[in-house]
Amino acid sequence: MEKLPTNKHQHLILMQLWGLDTPITTLCWAVACAALMQITMVTEGPMLLVAAGAWCWVMSGRLAAAIKSADDWQAAFYRSHMVLMIVLIFCVGMAALWMLFFEVGRHVLDYALIPGLLLILAQMCRGNVFHQTGVLLQNIAYAMFCALPAFYFSFSLSPLHMLTTAPVWYVGMLFFLWEREREILRNPITDARASLFNTGALVALLAASLISSVTAPMFERTLCITVAIGAGCLQAFARLTPHLPRPLALAISWLTMALPALLGIILYAPESW
Repeated sequence: MEKLPTNKHQHLILMQLWGLDTPITTLCWAVACAALMQITMVTEGPMLLVAAGAWCWVMSGRLAAAIKSADDWQAAFYRSHMVLMIVLIFCVGMAALWMLFFEVGRHVLDYALIPGLLLILAQMCRGNVFHQTGVLLQNIAYAMFCALPAFYFSFSLSPLHMLTTAPVWYVGMLFFLWEREREILRNPITDARASLFNTGALVALLAASLISSVTAPMFERTLCITVAIGAGCLQAFARLTPHLPRPLALAISWLTMALPALLGIILYAPESW
């Protein structure tokens, strides 16, 4: 059985195992979506609510997978910390509910309805012939949750605009391709066609986002360019991973996913904010 690495990269691996990379990535994309869509009046409440919800969802899924999966170092880690993680998930979940009802307000649920329905549909597709469709829907829902604060604080965008704003779908596709790249890392025996599909899909996503950046409204344009940057970052990550230890590559995969959002904020947010 592969053991938990004990080298100088262990702190990164432990950060990923405890799920700290999830709220970091979520907050980066939430801030980037708001800044690049030029939503200027944003408070921390919806940002923290989305980050807490994402952490609870991801960690619950990891604990459930650890119970069902074979004995590897990740499953062994989660099983040995099962009680503590359940307590943490409960506490963070209660804090998120408090923020929802007493800090942010229930009006935010109007914007959470569409991604919530997509998330439920994604779970119905998992574990059967529609598994990859479920993974795609789950990542699109995650992208919509990241964009939720921007829509919530806008004066002209309704919840239905989540279905018609192309960059949000592009971000969801980017997350989906990142998830497939992590699956290749977890299972190196995966058919080489998976890597070929990822490369082709990244090229298509890059082209679509760049074309949209020319024709999209101003509030969507810089977000399209950030998605194009993300496609390049993912392609670089895929080329770099064969030269890294597999646990380290898995540990930094989520943090690498935050990199395009950070670059977008640095390059374009000063002009927006």
